[in-house]
Amino acid sequence: MIKPISFCIATANNEKEYIKLLIQSLQDHTQFDLHEVIIFVDTDNQGTYEELLKLQKNHSNIKICKNPDSSPVWAQLNASLMFQAATKDIFCYIQSDMVVGKNFDKHITQNLISENIVLSCARIEPPLHPASPEKIVKSFGTSPEDFDYKGFNKFVDELQKENRPNIWGHFAPFAMYKKTWFDKLGGFDQQFRSSREDSDLIIRMGLNNLDLVQSWNACVYHFTCVSSRGKDWFKSTKQTDYKNLLQSHADAQELKRFVRKWGMFGHHAQPVYDIAFNIEIDRFVDFNLLKWIEPYCKTLYLSDKSIVDQLISQIEFESNYYNNLRWGYSNEYWDKVKHIYNPNTFEDKISTEVKEHDVVISFKLSELMDSLDQDLQNIIVNIHPLIDQNEIGEFGYGPLTIKINNKNNLMNTYKKHSGIPSILDQSKYIFN
Repeated sequence: MIKPISFCIATANNEKEYIKLLIQSLQDHTQFDLHEVIIFVDTDNQGTYEELLKLQKNHSNIKICKNPDSSPVWAQLNASLMFQAATKDIFCYIQSDMVVGKNFDKHITQNLISENIVLSCARIEPPLHPASPEKIVKSFGTSPEDFDYKGFNKFVDELQKENRPNIWGHFAPFAMYKKTWFDKLGGFDQQFRSSREDSDLIIRMGLNNLDLVQSWNACVYHFTCVSSRGKDWFKSTKQTDYKNLLQSHADAQELKRFVRKWGMFGHHAQPVYDIAFNIEIDRFVDFNLLKWIEPYCKTLYLSDKSIVDQLISQIEFESNYYNNLRWGYSNEYWDKVKHIYNPNTFEDKISTEVKEHDVVISFKLSELMDSLDQDLQNIIVNIHPLIDQNEIGEFGYGPLTIKINNKNNLMNTYKKHSGIPSILDQSKYIFN
């Protein structure tokens, strides 16, 4: 039996034709009236909201919210806003640049047999990204205007006849029980504003012992990156090249945020500890070196206050600058809303006043720079696994004096996020 599902879709600039095609595919390939369709219009330059209101007149199961602000909320927050508005036990998060395949709802409910399962739906994509085992690369078009709907439907029929076995994996579109999202995961960590929020979520799903399943039968066509990079992002023009370069700079900052939290980058949790680097500044500094070191510790102590102030200033600027440019946030708007995005507070992380920590690693800057070969770089990058492999006590590695006072693994303290911040005025986001 097919269960009712809340299909949750966020849409943005230049996506009117994409979301119309997505809704058409939901009407064609699901028991549409059984479900609800929740749409968050984050930004709109094409009259998408008005177009959806027309559609809503004939479909009372469509609920719409238009972001009242001129700046986008973006996915890490608007997803949980939609999931919170969902009235069905199961929700399915779909990006607006997707088209669902035949019997999409049937294959979702057949696979979601418990609240412990998170189901990902297979993506069929044009050859705009490298091939990978979890998706099918086959082109049926790169926009709604040239989409081969009939050819896609025929291909889905053939794919489903193969009845491929499920595999492990997680990405959008995904479906799960609403209770699991809020009670176990708490939603996306909204500090990841441009990327890495899905990788963070995968780690936390693992820590919560959730079963990550990908179904080939529940499948979508994915035009790819329209929401994040814009229509025709793959065509080399001055505008798209600029956007892609800006996105790469924003991604680099998201990776730093990820490493600050988890001590590494990956999709499976590893032990992470309260590590402090205590650096004696005994020569002129290379700020790029300090910025490279900083994410691998929870606290950074430097013996020179002027360098502390300058380093905080540079890291804070870089941490927010590219994302704010990417999403069109002015400095004034960012100052008004930054508390919502779980920001890193570098004044608490970087200072001169050394305090007690579970692990303290001390060294002179000059000695580090004189001996910073590939082996020592690997030690710093893998400092959390190194602590995990050693006992409480003190030992040295090259210029590093490593003192382990306690081995308190912080990994499980991150498995549930606090969810939508209470400070967010949710009364502004009403789905009608």
